[in-house]
Amino acid sequence: MLTAMKLRAIKPNGKIQNHTDGGGLYLRVSAAGKMTWRLEYAVNGRRSSATLGEYPEMSLAEARNERGRIKADAKAGVIHAPKPAAPEQATTFGDMASLYLASLKKKDPAAQTLQKNTWLLETLAEPLHRKPIADIRARDILPIIEGVAHSGRRESAVRLRGRIGAVFDLAIVRGEIEMNPVSSLKAVLPRVEVESTAAITDEQEFGKLLAAIEGYPDPSIRHALQLQAFCYPRPVETRMARWSNIDLKEAVWTIPKEVAKMRREHLIPLSAQAVAVFQAQQEISGDNDFVFPNRYRNKHPMISENAMNYALQKLGYGKGVHTAHGFRSSASTILNERGWRFDVIEASLAHVDMNAVRCAYNRALYWKERVEMATAWAALCEEFKRRGKRKLELEEII
Repeated sequence: MLTAMKLRAIKPNGKIQNHTDGGGLYLRVSAAGKMTWRLEYAVNGRRSSATLGEYPEMSLAEARNERGRIKADAKAGVIHAPKPAAPEQATTFGDMASLYLASLKKKDPAAQTLQKNTWLLETLAEPLHRKPIADIRARDILPIIEGVAHSGRRESAVRLRGRIGAVFDLAIVRGEIEMNPVSSLKAVLPRVEVESTAAITDEQEFGKLLAAIEGYPDPSIRHALQLQAFCYPRPVETRMARWSNIDLKEAVWTIPKEVAKMRREHLIPLSAQAVAVFQAQQEISGDNDFVFPNRYRNKHPMISENAMNYALQKLGYGKGVHTAHGFRSSASTILNERGWRFDVIEASLAHVDMNAVRCAYNRALYWKERVEMATAWAALCEEFKRRGKRKLELEEII
């Protein structure tokens, strides 16, 4: 027999479930999670069935009362015209994506991995969510991954294609479909060489990294790394930063479209801490056009593309631990965990939203919230650094 506690524990699992209470009464749970009270009974020796109502709108007690009434009438020979059973709601892509993410979460992946998969399937693949998974074809998926690729995020497009394919693989295993429509899209996008983006996302370890950076002997490289932490731009944007793009009075760093990955101008709000770093660097670069000039003047007028990663290696943070590009993942992960809005974080990372409502790119999207977030993030970095210093001092004593 069912109980209130057992009913609360029932969860959809992607397949139809029947939970029996006895006397012909049972609760049917659709693959999508719809719960319906059903009754099987006999009238004059002939089997009949009825749909009584939906749970939790109809409680267990009410369903049992209805069972008693119908069966009493049936015993007296009264034939009811039972409501026809509602058709089972088809399993949607959204249902199966939720099951995939739940399964992934049970494997206890890194927070960044779970966050990335959730973003791919819940945000980028959102147009597929309400479609029955058995009805989706390659032609429905192609515009979605092409839209992401055309925004400049080819790596994300390739990963999105893979995650959508994984959801369909799960649907095959569960008997929902026979074929994976993503298999015909493997040649649509070229394979992307993934840039090494090792990143520290633990707040305590990130604080130790910031404390270590503060002691780096080369002031220009130290300032470059500090700006990576405070502003989390792409490393090439820091390397190619020009003083003509820095407005310290208005506290805005403009990334010109020629440098930005998306080929769209991007604005970065500067916290008081970031402004102070730029002011300190201004005394070093002097009249040079570049914020971080190459003092060796060998090939490029600005610091080399390996300068910041080399410094991190010297500080004990090699390629597999943290990279200059990794500050973006650090900020994204920690800010998400701290409850900042996903859309604001994505805008601060210059990730273009391909939603039709926002397709006209706004370089200052969510500007007020981004300014507030930049200030809060810089304060967090300072706090992490203070804790990191104390941690490093204790480790030295031990």
